[in-house]
Amino acid sequence: MPAYHRGGNPVDLIAIDHLPSLLPVESSEDFCQQLLPHLLQLDNLNLGVWQKANKIFTDKLSQV
Repeated sequence: MPAYHRGGNPVDLIAIDHLPSLLPVESSEDFCQQLLPHLLQLDNLNLGVWQKANKIFTDKLSQV
């Protein structure tokens, strides 16, 4: 671990360039479990979160 000195205060620098690939499996599985029910409703834009998303999209599209 490199230490950098400026004045009398050293600073240790730790860099992990592959940190995103170290996400726990549990986080990915939880995200999937939360997202999957919404994705299964994607074919009907009048249900659940897609109804609100479709309304926002339509409103923004009308402003273009």
